[in-house]
Amino acid sequence: MFLSGIDIGGTSIKFGVFDEQLNLLQQWSRPTPKEPAEAAALIAAQLEPYHVATIGAGAPGTLNAARETITADNLAWVDVPLAALLRRASGLPAVVINDGHAAMLAEMRSGALQNVQTGILLTLGTGIGGGIVINGQCWRSPTGLAPELGHIITHSDGLPCPCGQCGCFEQYASATALIRMAGGESPADLIARARSGNAAAQAVFAQYVHELCTGIVSLNSIFAPEVVALGGGISEAGDFLLDACHTTLARLHAKPQPTLRLAAHRNSAGIIGGAIASLKLGVTMH
Repeated sequence: MFLSGIDIGGTSIKFGVFDEQLNLLQQWSRPTPKEPAEAAALIAAQLEPYHVATIGAGAPGTLNAARETITADNLAWVDVPLAALLRRASGLPAVVINDGHAAMLAEMRSGALQNVQTGILLTLGTGIGGGIVINGQCWRSPTGLAPELGHIITHSDGLPCPCGQCGCFEQYASATALIRMAGGESPADLIARARSGNAAAQAVFAQYVHELCTGIVSLNSIFAPEVVALGGGISEAGDFLLDACHTTLARLHAKPQPTLRLAAHRNSAGIIGGAIASLKLGVTMH
């Protein structure tokens, strides 16, 4: 029998099947349905051939741990009992955690934040997720909420966000924001053109990096992290992204300037974290 890790995003659901040692055996993705019940049914159907023992899912938004409901602005989901929907659709034990928390679990176990006492993870995708390590522990509020790093304000009276605020970090530094800046071009294509020396693409990428580093400077001023790890789709730019961020952080006078790392698990961090969370369900593996 196997474990599953699910990463529910604004545009796609990523699936992972793992053995009990958390070795990744299969990985794939499907478009995210609009309705929560449809998403749960899709997850159950996709996992059925693999005979998994548990479902561990990360989802964006605010999780009410006591009620097991999630509110995700990017999905237009409000108080969705996602864990219950997954149990009903699959007949399996299921747990749902915040997607940023899931990515943190993966990076703290065997990635960019392993053995780090104070650190920040930013996942740059449809929105911005991630989390904070304090004293070697994944920080959560006293009420159990994960930090919403994508919703710190980086522009007063800025672009409206589905959360109801204006000027949120993720409106300027997510993959969605880069697509908007690039006039609809994919981040991968835009970054490839910037790498090759295209001046227009380089200008767009430089503006994106400035927006990203503006948020990093704000977080750095509060937490003074040893490490800031960058994950999500944009992190596929690798050292091209890190080098640009180092230059920009110096220009913005980030003090002390944190060590920047690429998330070790890149786009797989969410599914790995989901599988780690599912281990806590206490199901005996055979």
